[in-house]
Amino acid sequence: MREALLLPLQQLWTHRDLLRELTARELKIRYRRSFLGFFWTLLTPIYQVVIYTVVLKYIMGWGGRNLSVDILVALIPWTFFSVGVLNSCSAVIRYRNVVKKVYFPRHMLPLSTVLANLVHLLLSTAVLLVFFLIRPVAFHETFLMLIPLIIGQTLLVAGLSFFTACAHTYYQDVEHLLGNLMQVAMFLSPVIYSAERLNGHPPLYKHLFMCNPMAVYCESWRGMLMGVPAGPHGDLIYQLPDPLYLALACGISVVVFLLGLTFWQRHEWRFPEVI
Repeated sequence: MREALLLPLQQLWTHRDLLRELTARELKIRYRRSFLGFFWTLLTPIYQVVIYTVVLKYIMGWGGRNLSVDILVALIPWTFFSVGVLNSCSAVIRYRNVVKKVYFPRHMLPLSTVLANLVHLLLSTAVLLVFFLIRPVAFHETFLMLIPLIIGQTLLVAGLSFFTACAHTYYQDVEHLLGNLMQVAMFLSPVIYSAERLNGHPPLYKHLFMCNPMAVYCESWRGMLMGVPAGPHGDLIYQLPDPLYLALACGISVVVFLLGLTFWQRHEWRFPEVI
């Protein structure tokens, strides 16, 4: 069991040039013949933020400080999660001709898609930090906690991508089902609202809510980058993630990654026959 898990990880290092080329190819294909290129990655969440802000703030009457920025800060990690899993779903099918003819570490296919979306996450985060300089927002040491959050979330996305890419190879309906599930999952995660809205409910509700690792990641991004108003003057306190919730989210991410990799290893040998 241990050797079965170590082998694909060793292959990642041995074939790192291949992984880099596959990742670069994913980035090139996505924006081929596109005038705006990478900026579509920024424009998509921005127009979503505008729509959510108009509906929530001006139609439904939700108040709150900087509602649009609050949504944007949580939408960036959510976009990485949803787009990363959805794009990885068809990774094997996109390379079917290669998979049929040549053997190579095939787990690099969904991983390269995840890494391509990780590049977009990092670029979007950099643009967000530049926006904070213009706004301006005081930079705080809690911003560095984004690094372990991004690592944990990448493991989660990669683990789910192993499951979905493998399942989609056998059943083409998986991609359509996954798109609908992502819409539901977004409203079950604090993307367009904050987990603070659960404060008036029994504590059990919030504990169950935060068992969703994406709820922890989105809320942690918001708490670390935007801060929480406290005190009579509304001074901002930049909160680190709750250690218990963060440990749970990272633990789930590692388990999902290991289970997904194991699942992939058990089924990938049949891919040339199936596709």
